[in-house]
Amino acid sequence: QVGENEPFVSELLTNLATTILDLEPHQIHTFYESVGHMIQAESDNTKRDEYLKRLMSLPNQKWAEIIGQAGQSIDILKNQDVIRSVLNILQTNTSVATSLGPHFFPQISLIFLDMLTVYRMYSELVSSTIAEGGPYASKSSFVKLLRSIKRETLKLIETFVDKAEDLPHLGKQFVPPMMDPILGDYARNVPDARESEVLSLFATIINKYKAEMLDDVPRIFEAVFQCTLEMITKNFEDYPEHRLKFFSLLRAIGTHCFKALIQLSSQQLKLVIDSINWAFRHTERNIAETGLSLLLEILKNFQASEFTNQFYKTYFLTIEQEIFAVLTDSFHKPGFKLHVLVLQHLFCVVDGLTEPLWDASTVSYPSNAMFVRDYTIKLLGASFPNMTAAEVTKFVDGLLGSRHDLPSFKNHIRDFLVQSKEFSAQDNKDLYAEEAAVQREKERQRMLAIPGLIAPSELQDEMVDS
Repeated sequence: QVGENEPFVSELLTNLATTILDLEPHQIHTFYESVGHMIQAESDNTKRDEYLKRLMSLPNQKWAEIIGQAGQSIDILKNQDVIRSVLNILQTNTSVATSLGPHFFPQISLIFLDMLTVYRMYSELVSSTIAEGGPYASKSSFVKLLRSIKRETLKLIETFVDKAEDLPHLGKQFVPPMMDPILGDYARNVPDARESEVLSLFATIINKYKAEMLDDVPRIFEAVFQCTLEMITKNFEDYPEHRLKFFSLLRAIGTHCFKALIQLSSQQLKLVIDSINWAFRHTERNIAETGLSLLLEILKNFQASEFTNQFYKTYFLTIEQEIFAVLTDSFHKPGFKLHVLVLQHLFCVVDGLTEPLWDASTVSYPSNAMFVRDYTIKLLGASFPNMTAAEVTKFVDGLLGSRHDLPSFKNHIRDFLVQSKEFSAQDNKDLYAEEAAVQREKERQRMLAIPGLIAPSELQDEMVDS
């Protein structure tokens, strides 16, 4: 402004220590994020980097001091006040990374390797404390504090990778140094010391860098797959955070690095398919839907690959059986739309397969479609003993007849379910959820066309939501 010697942001940075003197830590984080927005608006790269350096000088000074002391004696990092200081510094960095985006690069480069060393050290401390103190040690305030450092480190890296979208090469160079301190550490840890944020960090990395991550997928798979599955498949309750993030990671791999799935051994691929089947059997809606969406993507990708016959010969019948099991279980009604899409895919893909799905050494069928018809009739006949063979046959013939027309295919399945004993006495609105949503939107558009029918405040809310 006129009469000022320097821009306001520069003046603010000069008096930074005085400005934040009386603020609480969480207020300081908000303040830093706000100043990050101001710095981000500076178009001159040199000035912007200089402002960032001045903004981060206080936390960086403290960080350098702690790292220097830790070089003398590692025990300093076990001091609770030091742990809180480290956490505070990391949170400040995350706040600035949130607002500065890719321009945060000079700062994260400065602390990155030391941060990974601190992460590894705290992680080993968590593991040894839990190993010595048993399961209750994981609930102690000391362990919770140590784990909050690990989580904040992962959050900081994920925030930077996520925000550095204009400059993907910037974030990609941080992946190799993370492999052992973060991935290797996850695999080595006891289950209670594994951070679910590791899974979401690598899901973000794969979603961001897509096929560029192909070569790293085997390493990621090896580090997190088997050990996470052992944690989450004992029941449907333990480790809820790991569940959803695990399947989100698997979905990222299935969508962007499908070639990596093809290169897995048959045992590993079986593990993937079994875990997806397990996901959509889950009563937690988010997990079931993630599992079904992932299954649909993998089925379509295999259909388009040269391994289509091999894959469907191995998994077609298992998947059909599993999908019918959840489709006819009233606990899984919210997944109806995706169940129908998977079944439609299976019934349509049959025509394109050139190898028989049946065991050629024991029986013979004129075509895969005839075999699938026969198999489905037997499968449903056993599942619905209260239905006559004629009713089941009519239903299966209707499925095969309407498989290329999704609306009639869906209606056919819905009518069958509503008639069946399991669903007849229940509220089946979930089966009609998609149509109801379309109807609501039509009604809303009709009301919008008539001025004054929808209150301005409601319109304002919708604008905010969108």
